[in-house]
Amino acid sequence: MERRHFTIMGLAAALSGSIASARAMAACAGPRCGAPLLYIGTQGSGPGQGIFAARFDPATGALSDLGLAIEAERPTWLVRDPRKPVLYTVSETGDDDRTQGGVLGYAVDRGTGGLKLLGRVDSGGAGPAHLSYDAASRTLFVANYGTGQVGAIAVKADGTPDAMRSVQAPTGSGPHWRQKGPHAHAAVMDPSGRYLLAADLGTDRLFVYRFDPVRQSLEPAATPALALPPGSGPRHLTFSPDGRFAFLDTELLAEVHAYRWDARSGTLTQTARVALDAPDFAGTRSAAEIAVSPDGRFLYVSNRGANLMHVFAIDRKSGGLTEVQRIDCGGRVPWSFGIDLTGRWLIVTNQGSGNLAVFGVDRASGRLRVTGHSLAVDKPVSLAFFP
Repeated sequence: MERRHFTIMGLAAALSGSIASARAMAACAGPRCGAPLLYIGTQGSGPGQGIFAARFDPATGALSDLGLAIEAERPTWLVRDPRKPVLYTVSETGDDDRTQGGVLGYAVDRGTGGLKLLGRVDSGGAGPAHLSYDAASRTLFVANYGTGQVGAIAVKADGTPDAMRSVQAPTGSGPHWRQKGPHAHAAVMDPSGRYLLAADLGTDRLFVYRFDPVRQSLEPAATPALALPPGSGPRHLTFSPDGRFAFLDTELLAEVHAYRWDARSGTLTQTARVALDAPDFAGTRSAAEIAVSPDGRFLYVSNRGANLMHVFAIDRKSGGLTEVQRIDCGGRVPWSFGIDLTGRWLIVTNQGSGNLAVFGVDRASGRLRVTGHSLAVDKPVSLAFFP
């Protein structure tokens, strides 16, 4: 029954994609038709919900709505292939190891913005919430929030997800009511390509796995994990472009931790720890997304509890952080954000208010400026840019 369900869903998705492509083609008529594509992953479920598309004008920051690109079930996290027009998403579904979530690949039609389903594989656990891609080894890495597993999925030459090659299932818990078991929230390859780091909200651990690109396998590193303060709830992490530093945010305490990264030994040494909220903050603390500017000079963090974007200057010698700005996110509940391929624009996905908000980036100071450009999207979560 389960196999039949996914076959029917795949057919429906393909048909929906064809319809959406036709609509997008009809809408694409003018100077913006050749503009970069922006795909929006959402928490949508059911008919008319899935991955949405827009044209993005890199000269002005304006967005042109292309509507639904393809129906999909809770396509919350998107990632693109940097070498070919292929988009990947999780399907954040499943209840346990027997009813798993999914990882799907789509061919991108750059002319229309439409998507065509290439294939789907199980995610190795339930509730996959994050996805990253290593193009050199053609491997997708998935973090299953629901049941805690981290998996490595092989990808065929045409971009189709092929098969799960390796799964790691850590154990543990934490003091918070949301920490009864492991909850992998991000899986990110380090710039050297030797290690995969996985932030686990449920265990207050940042797990480090050695990656074999030939076998596409994962195994615990010599130092298998870094412990964070109890109740921190590690969420997302990112590296500086030169690979010298790693930055992690914690969802439950709303903090940013900076580390010096040693790619030879696979170890982390803390260089900074910064709280996003004041000690007397009365709301729910909830850091969300984190990213480094393309030049490695600035760190951006979204704060869902306070509806803010934070900007930090990075000391490129010590790895220290200095806050240079905090600015309203342009909506409510800034789940994530994306920096465009030019580095001139930052777009926030405001899940609570159902809108994207576009900010200009001052590349000299790192500061953000309000542009007034926005786009209404139901429950937006993540972004993927295609040139």
